[in-house]
Amino acid sequence: MKVFATNTLWLAFLVLLTIEAVSAARKDKKSRKKKSAELKDDKEEEMPEEEKFLVTKTAFFDIEIDDEPSGRIQIGLFGEAAPISALNFGLLSKGNYKGDDGFGYKGCLIHRIVQDFVIQGGDITVGDGSGGKSIYGGEYADEPFVLGHDASGYLSMANRGKDTNSSQFFILLNKARHLDGRHVVFGKVVEGMDIVEKIADLEVNEYGFPKKLVRISESGLIQHKAFVLPKEQR
Repeated sequence: MKVFATNTLWLAFLVLLTIEAVSAARKDKKSRKKKSAELKDDKEEEMPEEEKFLVTKTAFFDIEIDDEPSGRIQIGLFGEAAPISALNFGLLSKGNYKGDDGFGYKGCLIHRIVQDFVIQGGDITVGDGSGGKSIYGGEYADEPFVLGHDASGYLSMANRGKDTNSSQFFILLNKARHLDGRHVVFGKVVEGMDIVEKIADLEVNEYGFPKKLVRISESGLIQHKAFVLPKEQR
């Protein structure tokens, strides 16, 4: 009986130690995760305004509506605030990525319009919002959410949830701060906002598809020295 009691006590002691070890490991994991998030937040907060709004490249879209030339949109890309998305968008705008004529925004549709909210495009594989592909191969993870959806004209990555960025993007028609922390802002329209608004005014069907065909007939990059986006344009 004494041996049995001793073994029972010893077993109970081992179980208690195991529970405490698991609990400690969970607390340590939570602590490390919290610390990592705090470091990430600190990094975001520490980025100077001049870096956040540094336009490193400018992309352009020549737009056709029902095959009629309708003007050019120029978009400044924030290569310091969101280098991964800015590079992806820039190279897709340049087109012919890795020698593939179809790997880029040229010929792509603006497939979705939500009036007073966004225009959306960039589905380079299917064209209706169900596809997309990045230069990194399929989808890529979110970057730190350095910039907010503060005003019309901001360019942000469309996604299907966390870490599902590809080639689809949207341009804001209004402030949309509820999207902060969910979509990566990485650019701003610097010229041609009137063309964006012209697209936004088009009639759409019940699914948000424009009833007129809105196509990026040509796209590319404009070479220039990096500059800080003026405050009045932010």
